[in-house]
Amino acid sequence: MYGPIKQLLIKHPLSVVSPPPWLRRCLRVTGYCGLVLAVLINILLCFAIDNSPQQVIAQGLNREDIERAKQILHIKPEERDSIKNLSLNAKDLNIAASYLLNHFVENTTAIRFESGRLIFQIAIFVPASPWGRYLDFSFNIRQNQQGLYLKSLKIGEISIPDPMANWLVPFIVHNTVLEQYWQLARQYVQSVNINDQTLDISYLSAIVEQAKQLAVQKHKDYPSLPIYQHQINEIVNQHDPAWRLSLTELLQPLFATAYQRSHENSAIQENRAVIIAAASYVFKGELRRYLPIGLIYNKEYPVFAYKRVDIPQHFIASALLSAADNILLGQQMGLDKEVGDAQQGSGFSFIDINSDQAGSRFGQLATASAESARRLQKIMAETSSYTDLIPDPQGLEEHMDENSFKTRYNSIDSPAYKQVIQQINDRIAALPLYQH
Repeated sequence: MYGPIKQLLIKHPLSVVSPPPWLRRCLRVTGYCGLVLAVLINILLCFAIDNSPQQVIAQGLNREDIERAKQILHIKPEERDSIKNLSLNAKDLNIAASYLLNHFVENTTAIRFESGRLIFQIAIFVPASPWGRYLDFSFNIRQNQQGLYLKSLKIGEISIPDPMANWLVPFIVHNTVLEQYWQLARQYVQSVNINDQTLDISYLSAIVEQAKQLAVQKHKDYPSLPIYQHQINEIVNQHDPAWRLSLTELLQPLFATAYQRSHENSAIQENRAVIIAAASYVFKGELRRYLPIGLIYNKEYPVFAYKRVDIPQHFIASALLSAADNILLGQQMGLDKEVGDAQQGSGFSFIDINSDQAGSRFGQLATASAESARRLQKIMAETSSYTDLIPDPQGLEEHMDENSFKTRYNSIDSPAYKQVIQQINDRIAALPLYQH
């Protein structure tokens, strides 16, 4: 039955049809273009990314910074419909930039005034790659009669022409999550003026409430919060009240669940949900009234680390400020232990800073990237001690009143103070969790 087909194949054998010359040329040109593009991208990455940032890495936000942020964002009820004038110095701008950028990406930022212009240097931490670990940006913002404009934009070692930079930056803003904040600024900011050492802004006070609503809206995107709430209830129900409830006893099973539930695209969101749920338990009623979530727990025990309740509070507060919505939290959280200074309360404490810095680093790792989020989940799922999260505070001074602090350290800019901060950072960096 196959005879006719066989004869047909013998008379008309099958052959591979060769593409016409014009198509071969197009394919060849396309291949060359793809190769050239790949080479150019690699060259650009070599010049854009480096193993060390251009500027010195700034320390995390300290207690005074957070207090200042609260003062800047505070709006009295009678001021909500009024126009407010704000004068920000370089330190204020660095605090604001850190709050905003830390919500999206791990970074270090340096802003300064020079000859009537603002100079920005930003280093974004990127996943380890053959090209390096830091993506550097630097640019100036100047002002003329037409308004603000961008000058001298550099990405790593690559200089971007001013006309292209003034097109590129708005394009990025309008096509990312920054667009909603840009629209908010356009609607409520009345004027912006760059002076020699300050940035003067006139704005409608209602912008703070609107910014808070943007943050609140994001919290509604955590459908897994009830799961972690239920798990916390199970943890505290099974806890022996004769023993202290450890910070690790609370966090380890939550992150184990997050690791099981997550995939690469959801790990950051799951980590934020875990940190929000854990913080709402650690702070009991102090935090819950500020978050648009109904977290109610059956039993409520103090949470300890190093036989103290203030250390977990500082740690989880800073983790929350780094991982969650900083505009909302920076304005409203009544974290007296976090923002107290040497002039009141229990006095200045390097033990508090030790916990703050570790918590801030923890929150950054939890949300810096999908890879970082998954790595933290895996480590936390196997962690058995809070000593893996917070360095031992032994030897760090605390309870210093204002006079004691000035006698020993003079100011936070003194070499003696910076030496202690460096010791704290070295302790944190020595923990395997924070090495990557």
